[in-house]
Amino acid sequence: MDSSLARLDLNLLAVFDMLMQERNVTRAAERLHLSQSTVSHALGRLRTALDDPLFVMSRREMMPTERAKALAGPVRQALAMLEQGLRQAKGFDPATARRIFRIATPGSVEHGLVPVLVDRLHRQAPHCRLEVCELADSNYERELEKGELDLVIGFAGANHLSPRLWREEWFNNPLVCLSPLGSELPDVLTPVELVSRPHIHTSSWGHSQAMVELWLARFGVERELGVRLPSFMAVPPLMATGRYLVVVPEMIGRHFCRYYPLRMHQLDPAIPIVYLMAGHPLTAHDEAIGWFKSLLHQLVFDLYGTDALGTPAQRSLAK
Repeated sequence: MDSSLARLDLNLLAVFDMLMQERNVTRAAERLHLSQSTVSHALGRLRTALDDPLFVMSRREMMPTERAKALAGPVRQALAMLEQGLRQAKGFDPATARRIFRIATPGSVEHGLVPVLVDRLHRQAPHCRLEVCELADSNYERELEKGELDLVIGFAGANHLSPRLWREEWFNNPLVCLSPLGSELPDVLTPVELVSRPHIHTSSWGHSQAMVELWLARFGVERELGVRLPSFMAVPPLMATGRYLVVVPEMIGRHFCRYYPLRMHQLDPAIPIVYLMAGHPLTAHDEAIGWFKSLLHQLVFDLYGTDALGTPAQRSLAK
């Protein structure tokens, strides 16, 4: 055995991994639930064992040396595989498990599906809970590798996720147009009819709205944007003015039409939006994440039937 490896133990590797993430002894100690002096002592042992300073103080944070950068990936992968192995050895029973599932998702899924998902999670895994953050401008490899997230909900064809992540198509939810109740627009809108009024632009991420622009460009027409919003929150009161149209995923359209005086119009030709799940290969065999993926597949199958893209096998664990 290499002499430097013989001087290391698992606790030292965990400290190294956390220091690579935080670049700060105090923050690393807080996340590890250790004292600052304990982490400093562990760093000293690491430096002695590896004969390298590993981290050098800069004005703002501790900067890793080339040796530390070379070690970071293998250490993170080894710890993640160990964590996964320990969880699998214990097994996952949704009825008794205590776990937080962390996902990043676009606003449409948060608004349209998360309330139903939370209710189903509570019934099937009463001691588990959900933490949701909004989809951001990231390829998400780092967040998933570090375990900060379990899954990312993204868009097929958007090319915003790291190619190293695994992906599964989740469901298709086409875009629809909403108009004020009483509008004289037909039930199905052509591109020319869709641009007859100013639009509300409703996306912080922008994928759905970009699809609308591409769709209109195919037919040589442009729309006027009346308001640009980061989310769906202000859509109902703005639509109440009677001045605007808004294009949203069908799940959002049905929700708004249920509670507000709005009409929903299909588009011809349709604009499909395919949502997908993505995760890191390190957790591809994690039983808890596998069960949670099945829960998501079963949820959209129950809600949308044939628009759910998961197979019966992908839904089976959630039953």
